[in-house]
Amino acid sequence: MSGDRFGVSLGELAEIQRDWQQMSERMAEMSAKLGQIKSTVAKAVATDLMAAPFAGIVGFAAVAGQVAGEVAEINERAEKLQQTKEKLTQAIAEDVQKLQSVIKAYQDVDHQVEDDQHNQDKDRPQPDKPKPVGDDDSGGKGKGSGHGSGQGGDDSGGQGDHGGEPDAKPSQEGKIGVKDVQYSGRGSWKSGEAAVRDYISQTLDLMGITDPKAREDWTKGLLTMAGRESSFNSLPLANGWDSNATGPEQSDGYPAGSSRGPWQCVPDTFAENHQKGTSTNIYDPVASCAASMNYMMSRYDVSRDGHDLAAKVQQANPGKSARGY
Repeated sequence: MSGDRFGVSLGELAEIQRDWQQMSERMAEMSAKLGQIKSTVAKAVATDLMAAPFAGIVGFAAVAGQVAGEVAEINERAEKLQQTKEKLTQAIAEDVQKLQSVIKAYQDVDHQVEDDQHNQDKDRPQPDKPKPVGDDDSGGKGKGSGHGSGQGGDDSGGQGDHGGEPDAKPSQEGKIGVKDVQYSGRGSWKSGEAAVRDYISQTLDLMGITDPKAREDWTKGLLTMAGRESSFNSLPLANGWDSNATGPEQSDGYPAGSSRGPWQCVPDTFAENHQKGTSTNIYDPVASCAASMNYMMSRYDVSRDGHDLAAKVQQANPGKSARGY
């Protein structure tokens, strides 16, 4: 869902390079076949039809002359085709090398941007977590606020819920307005694959997806996406440099259009696909996950059981290169 930093993803460039490489290999195959054709035509050119036993047949000389002329013409075209093919093969090979250089240059810049962003994140003050508020649904005794099970019962609000996490109170609205999207708490949720897996599980529970196979398909795809979109990291979850990063600065210090959260939703998409029962905070992993699922089911016609998620959304397919969704 996030825009590509350079207007084109590195995965797309790599795919173009692979296609170009395959074309180069096909040209080599064509070269071998063309060589066989030229060899056969050369034999035909060298054949003296007038020396054949049936050369004395009336009218044969005219036919033989016509055939010889056409064979010579074919041979000439084959020669020109060979020359053109050699130039094209060389050009394609050069383009493959250029693509490799371009990808390497983009990767170097990409790494530099990541390093710069990481340094900025370290210097940027982060909002404090609000303290638990007694025994109500926002934390305290772990009564199960937000989207989880509320297990644990200590002052942190338990393992499964969002007690003590910013703006995690569920909204009973489905689609919401962009003006209602909340931006507080960036970096305050747990990081790591295990934490993201747990957030996905909470989301599937909330959305009523209980079939084990469906949960497995969704979990596999969503984990792949979160790994590619945010590296399972709760801190660098706002993209301030790609084509979406436009508009006035919001309370988190990033442009209104910036993609945010583990699955890098942009605010418009998050609001349009907001799931009833989740918070309106775009950084909330459960709210972000649910909105991403709704978006993919709507935009790409992914089935609710998730069996075709990897087939329809390349970013969710671990067997294919990364590609923005």
